[in-house]
Amino acid sequence: MEIIIELSFCINFIINAFIIRLTGLFLKERARLWWLGAIIGAVIALILPLFHLSAIFTILIELFLASLLVAISFSFKKFKRFLIILASFIGITFIFGGGCYAFKEAFGQISLLCVLLVASIIDIVATMVLKWRNKTRIIDTFSYSVKFKLGEKEVEEEGYLDSGNMLYDPITKKPIILITYEVFSKFYQDINYLSAFLKNVDVNKLRNGHYIKINSIASGTNILVFTVDRLEVRKEDKVKSYDNVAIGLSFSGFEKGCGRQVLLHSELI
Repeated sequence: MEIIIELSFCINFIINAFIIRLTGLFLKERARLWWLGAIIGAVIALILPLFHLSAIFTILIELFLASLLVAISFSFKKFKRFLIILASFIGITFIFGGGCYAFKEAFGQISLLCVLLVASIIDIVATMVLKWRNKTRIIDTFSYSVKFKLGEKEVEEEGYLDSGNMLYDPITKKPIILITYEVFSKFYQDINYLSAFLKNVDVNKLRNGHYIKINSIASGTNILVFTVDRLEVRKEDKVKSYDNVAIGLSFSGFEKGCGRQVLLHSELI
């Protein structure tokens, strides 16, 4: 019996820790004293069934416990913020409870170790989903609609504002916007990927075309730079326009990190 109690305490502690951590991840806030909240939650989970309380009293105590864990683990100055954190905590708790209930309905009575296994799987999946959601929100926040115009050609793309892009053209002294070959080919269809990658492009075919030497973001010693007639950057209802903008062709793979084919320069935002 003592072993079962200790095992139950450990599993409750771990699940409480999962819930507190995921709540913090959902709110994009690091939980403080999570271990204390997890211990208190585990202790109450062990002793609560001993009192044989009615369903209403049990729910009220569990609601009080959730409020206590939120107060211990998270900071808030307004009651509204407290309610948001509490609702998030309860929602994530229901996800764990629902997962264990569904597993029990499918396979019958399950052991404590199976409960821990199910909770661990839920924690892993939920962590992946929340990290993906948070990354997507960050990318969307720093994304802009951009339109390039070169002669009669107009190219529209989604651009990402990266503070790490501090490139300037030493010849024109203009900030450089980086693009992938996919975007570049919309301007110059006759220049194939291999020629561009090997830096074997006749720069005379490009508007103010030239190579510049760099040692940073484009992952190479030289990048091909040219200019477009006009650039429009849009964010909701705000539009900024620039003439004779410097564009650099990058093979660094920046698009894999931000999901955008255009890397904007902070000076142009």
